[in-house]
Amino acid sequence: MPIAHTSTLTAGQRQGKVGFMRRAPKHPAPEGFIALLQEGMKTRKISLNQLAERAGFSPAFLSRILNKQRGLPSDKTILRLAEELDLEPRERLLIEAGRIPEELKQPLNRPEIPALLRATGKLSEIDLQKVIKTAEALALRQQRGRKRT
Repeated sequence: MPIAHTSTLTAGQRQGKVGFMRRAPKHPAPEGFIALLQEGMKTRKISLNQLAERAGFSPAFLSRILNKQRGLPSDKTILRLAEELDLEPRERLLIEAGRIPEELKQPLNRPEIPALLRATGKLSEIDLQKVIKTAEALALRQQRGRKRT
């Protein structure tokens, strides 16, 4: 008569449900992303639970992101968090996540843009605002010129 093998593991352990440790995600949320979320919650005086509820997902989901136990959520979810925290510009949280907002991908591919970004990075806030106003005026003039033709 064959000897039956008895396991010392419970059924839950054999199925991987008991004593299961999550592996750290390959791409956890960057420190800047986490800091901006925490700063936003502190500024708005809302808890993790309140932010999660307002954004439409579980507190555990948000907690795992903040504790680097889960990778970054989708761009849509990141923008929803930024909206709930009233971050301006909303894309700032995406950028801290290491993502490029969709509407900026094409302009960023222009070869002149890296030089422009490096040059403006050294400007004062006032000078940077002047550059933005000048660029907006030029874009508006170009747009009006296209409409006439």
